Amino acid sequence: MIEKRKEDKPVFFRGISVSLAVLLVFGTVLSSCPASAMISIPEEREMGQKLIKTVLPQVKLVNDPEVEEFVERIGQNILNVIPAKFFHYKFFVIEDPALNAFAMPGGLVFVHSGLIEAIDSEDELACVLAHEFGHVQGRHIARRMENMKYVNIGTAVLAIAGLFLGGGEAGSALLTGSMALNQSIGLQYSRADEQEADRRAYQWLCKAGYDPRGLVTTLEKMMKNNWLGSSSIPKYLLTHPAPEERITYIEDLWKTHPCYERHKEDLFTLHRIQTKLRVFSTSADEAIEYYRGILKKDPENLMATYGYALSLDKARRFNEALEVFARLGKLAPSPISFQLDEAKTLFHSGKYHKTIDLLKAYLQKRPRDVSAKYFLARALLETGHARKALHLFQGLMPQWEDMPEFLLQVGRCYAALNRPGFAHYYLFRYYSLMGNIQVAQYHKKKALASLPKDSEAYRRLSKEKERS
Repeated sequence: MIEKRKEDKPVFFRGISVSLAVLLVFGTVLSSCPASAMISIPEEREMGQKLIKTVLPQVKLVNDPEVEEFVERIGQNILNVIPAKFFHYKFFVIEDPALNAFAMPGGLVFVHSGLIEAIDSEDELACVLAHEFGHVQGRHIARRMENMKYVNIGTAVLAIAGLFLGGGEAGSALLTGSMALNQSIGLQYSRADEQEADRRAYQWLCKAGYDPRGLVTTLEKMMKNNWLGSSSIPKYLLTHPAPEERITYIEDLWKTHPCYERHKEDLFTLHRIQTKLRVFSTSADEAIEYYRGILKKDPENLMATYGYALSLDKARRFNEALEVFARLGKLAPSPISFQLDEAKTLFHSGKYHKTIDLLKAYLQKRPRDVSAKYFLARALLETGHARKALHLFQGLMPQWEDMPEFLLQVGRCYAALNRPGFAHYYLFRYYSLMGNIQVAQYHKKKALASLPKDSEAYRRLSKEKERS
């Protein structure tokens, strides 16, 4: 077991601010919906799309395909046993030390890196995700809106953003002096919502082979974090009330309806992801010193060696990082355990041909690894093989279509193939998600002028133009 984060470990929190103007603009999309009626599922899906464009520019995402795939894999294990899903769920990891996770209307699921770092098993993350799915499938936000008087969609969206993203000075200022302040209180989950979400989650977790008691241990971690004098109450405990009652309720469910874990725990992957996130959230120099200190006492500590290699890569000391990866190959349980990370360091150092060779060999043994395919595509693009790169990018498209960095690389790929319409289309989507509206509109105009009129990309842009 690797060390958990100590209180004095350096981390950096990025405050979140949401533009009031942007929120009010997109709130008009559904303004024709009567205030007293529950919004429809198609309307909630559209709200989710607008939330993506509003929220993503305001948070710092962990742009690492392996971290994203880790969360999505666990989430999909649960979604696979849910019989009637209203939405296509999308997963995002926010670089933030808070013990927090939340789901927004339309099936948008956000997990903070601090929560992933704090868990001791996949069961704990699975339980949090399943509970969030319970809220989405129960359409609890839509129900809260139905029960509130005089609320329009613009105010509701402002309240949703304030409820889930608030906490700092900027987030609090978002709600001060606005009707959204009262509405955010009305949108908070009730005890009935919590019990319904827990019941749904309990059933799904048992079917998926996870231990539902993981939610109890996760809630206890959050409560302990608060008791230890954390600077703020974990946001999860603010948006999900009465943790003590929930713990008792889940324990009672276990006594009356026990189920026994069948899912095979992959602690090695969990520890790798946690080490990677700790390096992400710390400056390169501090991370190097942190892992070097551990290795002085325990030279063969596997995860400390891994963290040291990642820290050197982050500091752009690539040759030293590659030497450490060579040592890792001897310590690792499998020769390919850290080859993907080694390939990334080769890529970062500009050694694209060696990157391609290593990733091709790696994919022969792990042909489904999407992170390896992504970096192989990027290396192919950098070496002039844009057509091969595009084939790999297209295979990743369905699940990564809302990942900004991915869209940027696809746009670059189309530009290299001299297909300006599609290049501008994907660059439009990239800059839209990054919140650079002026540049996004430039690429949108260029795309509409160049795209084939019968293409899906042109139809999607035309619909956006009609709505705007």
